[in-house]
Amino acid sequence: MTKSDAGSERRCVACRSSLPKQDMLRLIVDDEGQIWPDLLHKLPGRGLYLCMEAECLSGMSDRRLQPLRAKFKVDFPQWTLLKERLHVILHKQLLQMFTRLRVKTEIGRDAVMHRLWNNAPMLLLVASDAGDAVVRQIESAVEKREQAGHRSRLLSVGSKQWLGEMLGREDVAVAALGTSGMMATNVRKLHQFCVWYGQLKAIG
Repeated sequence: MTKSDAGSERRCVACRSSLPKQDMLRLIVDDEGQIWPDLLHKLPGRGLYLCMEAECLSGMSDRRLQPLRAKFKVDFPQWTLLKERLHVILHKQLLQMFTRLRVKTEIGRDAVMHRLWNNAPMLLLVASDAGDAVVRQIESAVEKREQAGHRSRLLSVGSKQWLGEMLGREDVAVAALGTSGMMATNVRKLHQFCVWYGQLKAIG
């Protein structure tokens, strides 16, 4: 990412809030008036941006996308189709990212608890149905790490089955990835896409 990219903001087409463009979902409109997600900001053509904040997504509708008509020829209704496309593309992208990062991922409670003794910053992914005992154990360890000045990010993701699918296992309750060095950019993007995926699932 260049320095100019890092400081460049875009306005959400729906709620009109402004955020750094790397924190937003880029959308493009094709020649047939269909809106497509551009997760990696690489597709050609004029783009528009969606902030993907939970509050914005929960109120999303075709009516909120109507301002697109001022700049694009859009074939409505569109939001239901766009949501389905985004869900499929996010799932595929997350699967690819988890596959690439799998060899650097600690999988399962014992492996993660051992990794938590490491002082390096990390991202912890906890399945939504991991169980109270596992969650309490992980949260307690993270709290102790923070008290010692070591950074951790705890993120609730889909089910154990979903996390297992992402990591090539049957069921996975918890996984951990380091977030320093060369891993930082990839894990940051993984975190962002996991959040977006969860927020899409929440709105149905």
